Amino acid sequence: MKESILKHLEALMAMKSLSYSAGENEPAEYFKKFFENLPYFKENPQLCGSYEIPSDPFGRRIPYGLLLGDTKETVLLSGHFDVVSTEEYGIAEEYAYGFGEELLESLRMMHLDERAEADLESGEWLFGRGSCDMKGGLAIHAALFERYAEDALKGNLKGSLLFMLVPDEESYSAGMRHGAKLLSQLKKEYGLNYKLMIDPEPTALEEGKQTMSIGSVGKCMPAIIVQGKKGHSGHFFEGFSALSVISSIYASINGSLDFCEICGNEMTMPPTWFNMRDMKRVYDVSIPYRAYGFFTVFSLNNTPEIIMTKVKAIAAAAFDAELAKLNLSYKKFKEAGAVKGEQDNIQYEPLVLTYEELVELASNMDGFEEFYEALYEETLMDIDMGRLNYPDATIKMMETVLDFANLKMPLAVIGFAPPFYPPVHSDMVSGKKDYGTAAFEFVNGLSTETFGQPMIKENYFMGISDLSYSAVTSPFDYVAYGENTPLWGKGYSIDFESVEDIGIPSVIYGPIGREYHQYTERVNKKSLLEIVPEVIKELIEYMWIY
Repeated sequence: MKESILKHLEALMAMKSLSYSAGENEPAEYFKKFFENLPYFKENPQLCGSYEIPSDPFGRRIPYGLLLGDTKETVLLSGHFDVVSTEEYGIAEEYAYGFGEELLESLRMMHLDERAEADLESGEWLFGRGSCDMKGGLAIHAALFERYAEDALKGNLKGSLLFMLVPDEESYSAGMRHGAKLLSQLKKEYGLNYKLMIDPEPTALEEGKQTMSIGSVGKCMPAIIVQGKKGHSGHFFEGFSALSVISSIYASINGSLDFCEICGNEMTMPPTWFNMRDMKRVYDVSIPYRAYGFFTVFSLNNTPEIIMTKVKAIAAAAFDAELAKLNLSYKKFKEAGAVKGEQDNIQYEPLVLTYEELVELASNMDGFEEFYEALYEETLMDIDMGRLNYPDATIKMMETVLDFANLKMPLAVIGFAPPFYPPVHSDMVSGKKDYGTAAFEFVNGLSTETFGQPMIKENYFMGISDLSYSAVTSPFDYVAYGENTPLWGKGYSIDFESVEDIGIPSVIYGPIGREYHQYTERVNKKSLLEIVPEVIKELIEYMWIY
């Protein structure tokens, strides 16, 4: 088992499978051949394959293999094979894709904190990009799957086992979003009853205890465009700065605990803004007419509709507050005698619209359908050619529709930018109540008694994961979300019906790792080679009969 894990890990780590790139095709091909070369699939070729992601700019695929046992009670092994970039490795970058001695020697020449240096010299950790996030976990799954394929060939498999690997988790989760449809098809074709999905993301070690997550936090990304009134800076009170309004919205949202949710002793992180700026294309001395921004909101139960309602209220209050501040300044300016014969106060009636409402207004204008279709296709081309990412493409569509609508008053338009991750909790999957806790309790007992490695249950993994597309446990209005997401459709989609249909309780349990996405990324050898493989094996067999 150890040799098999190391063999797969070494091969996988050598692949520069950067997220959202054609490089992800190499591990997909590796696993396609992995399945095809197993004797079980030589006899049952229809049970493995390589599922094509529709309209994918890189032609990425989802390799899978299904072992049918004595029953259709099925455990799913999954995980992503993409990795983040390696520029932070500096002088060690050429050795980042592997765990050889060259990498260790290069790291010794770099700054390491006390813990990283101790781990490096201990010989108990494997360093390198993807070692823990998450090619180490995939190597475990591959080694286990080989063993179970031998049992299946002999007719000695008690339950069924599906191994599906996905690209793109580090970017937009195209793999798992479309993988849900594949899982739904396999469920219908072979009458599978999905009992548990095991996602081997690296897990943390806290005070000697290993974390296991039985759910995953949700994430959505509101995008806002604010329009004010243009004016020359020499006539300040004739304009209304969009920057002042969006700055007020930012101040009310960024880091606000009002958006946080609590589950036991776990709490979601407050919202973080990723971008905020004016929309001027050249320098001039006019007051900024438009500004935009987008930010992340994490959730446990809050739906997109709830989040949209909160953001709309904050935007409306920001307009009121900034207009009041502007009038206060204007009043004092007039009292000083700086302006004469002007209006008593400045009056605006700002609009706050959802993107759906903006489109509804614009759709009443001649030529809208042709305009919108052309805009959508052009935006998709910008994304495919790498000129725009999802959030920037969302802003482009919102702004262009706003131009078409020809609305001139101060306003705010609010939509959603991809990616979207619904929250999920395995104890709340319909018809499979408390499966997550049952899996945790089994793992905790086995890991503690056999290896002296106690576990900590985490209700929600706060790092965002593909678990979000394994089940729907916080229902919301799918149509409303799509209507407020400009890229919804060919550009970005989630097959919510398939996600509901598969309804798989899922857990995050992989080898103990540290500092993934950093140049000191590493995985613990004992966890990788001894503890986690044995525990996953026993967990699979437990869930077959649970």
